[in-house]
Amino acid sequence: MNRECMTSKEMRGCERGAEGLPPAAKIALSLIFRRFAGLSFKLEHLPKAAEGRTTAADLRAAVPALLRHRYMASARNSWGERLFYIPQEIADLLQGEWMQPKLEPVSASEIKLIQEAKRGLALDLFRSLVWIAKHGIPVTAKGDIYQRALAKLSGQTALQPEDVTGLGLGYPHQETIPASTAVVLDLLLDMELIIQAPKAWQLNMQAIAFWLEQNVDGMNAELYRRIQMKYVPAEAGLQHFVNAMSSPVFVPGEWYSIEMLIQWLQEERLLRLDPPEERRSWLWGWLEAMCGFGWLELGCHDAEGRAFRWIDQPRRLGVAQDALHWGEDGETAESGFCVQPDFEIMVPPEVSFAFRWELEAISECIYADRMSVYRITRESIAEGIRLGRSWREALRQLQRSSSGVPDNVALALEEWGRELGEPGESRVFPRLDGSLPKLPEVGGPNGNPLSGGSGWIFCGEDRSSYRLFDTGLEREELFPGLDQVPAIWLKTVRSYHSSTAREMVSQAMKWHVMLALGIKGEMYEYLPAGLQGGADWQVTGKLFSPNSSEGRDAVLTPENWEIMRLLLPEIVAED
Repeated sequence: MNRECMTSKEMRGCERGAEGLPPAAKIALSLIFRRFAGLSFKLEHLPKAAEGRTTAADLRAAVPALLRHRYMASARNSWGERLFYIPQEIADLLQGEWMQPKLEPVSASEIKLIQEAKRGLALDLFRSLVWIAKHGIPVTAKGDIYQRALAKLSGQTALQPEDVTGLGLGYPHQETIPASTAVVLDLLLDMELIIQAPKAWQLNMQAIAFWLEQNVDGMNAELYRRIQMKYVPAEAGLQHFVNAMSSPVFVPGEWYSIEMLIQWLQEERLLRLDPPEERRSWLWGWLEAMCGFGWLELGCHDAEGRAFRWIDQPRRLGVAQDALHWGEDGETAESGFCVQPDFEIMVPPEVSFAFRWELEAISECIYADRMSVYRITRESIAEGIRLGRSWREALRQLQRSSSGVPDNVALALEEWGRELGEPGESRVFPRLDGSLPKLPEVGGPNGNPLSGGSGWIFCGEDRSSYRLFDTGLEREELFPGLDQVPAIWLKTVRSYHSSTAREMVSQAMKWHVMLALGIKGEMYEYLPAGLQGGADWQVTGKLFSPNSSEGRDAVLTPENWEIMRLLLPEIVAED
């Protein structure tokens, strides 16, 4: 698809438009979201979302307004079918505004921690990129990654195969590539930070430079968006579970019952009452993956109750948002690290990954976590020189520290540098300043280098072949055959011959519209569902009395009513 996510300007406009959305469109949006979540559907599928007095025809009539207000998007697939779907950003908005889980926190004293959050997916990707920059990813003649390189790369991440096994991900070479490494490579490929080439996978430094300039909140938001889009199966119930899990009502650090969340989803008819065991396992697998990605912790309470708490809940923003860059004025938090007299460098989480990239060239990473520790040694400076960094560059990097560089460290750097010499002409470790030749530019039409490829894992609905289709809907598209239907059927309540009444009932069933029926002097609405018989025909359906929102099953014959009319809903217009 040309563009999957909305711009920040479009998103703000959509939020403002929520207040002005016509009431009929609001009802339709709620029902469509409940039934389909973010999945694509055709107009013919709308009867599945209809409920009570709101018919599939009412939902059809609301679609043009939902498209106009950008609460819904339209696309054509590769064989030309027109499809509709609620964009993920809108699904997040609807869940946050209309369907917030009503759960009270569980006391921490009742919880036993069973799975901690790991150090974070953003850091895992960073460590992987650094390793690839230093060692590359060579491949065999068949395109397989060499096992030794694969083992070394797998050792760069805190994420382990068991963290993501429950997601049931499919990808190439599953027998040789651990699931955790497959996830890391998939995300790097999807953001085009690395590119598959015939002899070795290559770094895309343009995209990497853009990525490393994001702050951790921005990285987590973008990673979560892609994971939600790629790793959640194309089932509305699972999507509703994931949407509910990320609700802003859940306060980071507070524990909440998983069973109570599932019960709420079932009460709201967003999740099946009897999901198959494999889907129950997937729900738990999603929570385990969130732990592995560093965002969530899991615990148990009571006899069999399970609970979760967010440690670092990803925000619902994309990297294109200005708010995701370091600092309000675009300045990075590079000065927050500390160079100690024992040659160790303490790097807190707010220090940018772009700065850490240069640290990786001149120092040894002792410990990588939310607080990372590096060490300057003679060997690390020698390695830095081999990678294309002089001792003077190393000193300039360290002088950015707010605490300065201890004299003994500065003197040692100069001494080692004079002994080891200057870098050669070849630069092995790439810089972020674009001084190396670039690969062909990648990215979408908006110039965002992270607009993305496809990776090699995808469990959701594949929209890669979809093309956005912004043209509106005509009445004839919403209600096929409208021009051939006598206008009097739509405008006048009157009596009709039995054969004509049958035609009207048949047309109402095709359009999924109500019939207005006059029965013993009182007007009712009737939604026909089945037509049986020949000359002595009858119709089954739901009969609604004037003041009732719930219909009752009723089998009628033409003798049961005196007058009738097709109740074609008006296409929802602007308020």
